[in-house]
Amino acid sequence: MLFLNKTDISKLDRTLIQDSIRKAYTLVLDNNYIMPDRVHVKDGENTLLLMPCFSGNYFATKLVSVFPGAAKEGLPVVNGVMALNDNNTGQPLAVMDGAALTAERTGAVGGMGVSVLSSPGIERAGVFGAGVQGYSQARYLILNRKVKEIRLMDLSRDAVDRMIQSLSGEFPDVRFLAADSPEDLVAQSQLIISATTTKTPLFADDPELVKGKTFISIGSFLPDMKEFPNAVIETADGVYVDSPFAAVESGDICQPLEQGRVAKEKILPFAPLVKTPVALEDTDGNPKTFFYKSTGMALFDLTAASAVYEAACEQKLGTVLDFG
Repeated sequence: MLFLNKTDISKLDRTLIQDSIRKAYTLVLDNNYIMPDRVHVKDGENTLLLMPCFSGNYFATKLVSVFPGAAKEGLPVVNGVMALNDNNTGQPLAVMDGAALTAERTGAVGGMGVSVLSSPGIERAGVFGAGVQGYSQARYLILNRKVKEIRLMDLSRDAVDRMIQSLSGEFPDVRFLAADSPEDLVAQSQLIISATTTKTPLFADDPELVKGKTFISIGSFLPDMKEFPNAVIETADGVYVDSPFAAVESGDICQPLEQGRVAKEKILPFAPLVKTPVALEDTDGNPKTFFYKSTGMALFDLTAASAVYEAACEQKLGTVLDFG
């Protein structure tokens, strides 16, 4: 059995992970997978998630912990372990750093939203959240769009400064800067990605502020979490979710639905857009407003883990574990 840590996973090309997410959406369209509902276990503010999935030659099981208080200790909020098994014999094939794999595949999920729902020519973007997920979102944003400027915002200015330093070293052609305010980030950006667990919308509920922009919500995964104000979902020309879970689990979708602020018919699956692109501009050539909400699904983990495993075997990465 192969063990893959964060360093092993980080050596792989991001395009590999991006392609694995595209494959996941193809499997959704073909209904060629088995994915039980994920199990949520709450302990106060802490959450444990169990996410299994089966398809083709593999099945994967991810165990994830989300402990918001870890940030106060300077530790990651999200941790996890990914197990990949042979779907014909049941034999364990690999154990991976679940947090590292999750960061990459979630970045790629956001990247799919960027590639499908934003103009190829956008130059300015903004990211809410300067943690592991925010960092990954910025990297996959840059993989999909040649932006010139990215504004960042987080509750911790120190976290923003560290993220700016790290990203500037990796992407010297992009200007990274701290936003003056949440509204400044949105106003100055053509594309906005959020990777937070906030329970209060991040910026003002103003339709004029959000019109003509693309919004991608990655962080909210519970009904009491809400990253964007209702103006986003109400103004959007298209609202898309990565899976049916998103409309139930995330406050960004379920709250406005329950309040009657948006009709359920407006909430559409993202998968068909992978094969049939949506028009990004209206008949007058103005950019449309889009909202893409992802809460993730085990199928993403399965396709990403299998791609990582196959590439690691080919490139001789990782440590072989022998249980004798």
